Amino acid sequence: MALSLAESHLLSALSEYLLTIRQGGAGSLQAAWTEKLKSSSRTLEKLEAELAPQLDPRLRHFMESKSYRKAHDYLTALLSSKLANPTETRQSCAR
Repeated sequence: MALSLAESHLLSALSEYLLTIRQGGAGSLQAAWTEKLKSSSRTLEKLEAELAPQLDPRLRHFMESKSYRKAHDYLTALLSSKLANPTETRQSCAR
């Protein structure tokens, strides 16, 4: 079982935002970086507003608090756990 479509969109937007933060805005690229950061922030705010009713309460809290690193880490851990232990491949151990 993979992430829901909403969770996948959010994880992608969070990844882009965090990448933009890491790249920083040095010298002549400052204006372009600032605009990209603003655009990423607007995307996250829009997704938060649209997806809030569908999100896990903990994830919703991270998004409302603008704790984007925590939200990213939460979704990444959720994805990893779902990949490592997918429910559709589990077998019962009936005796």
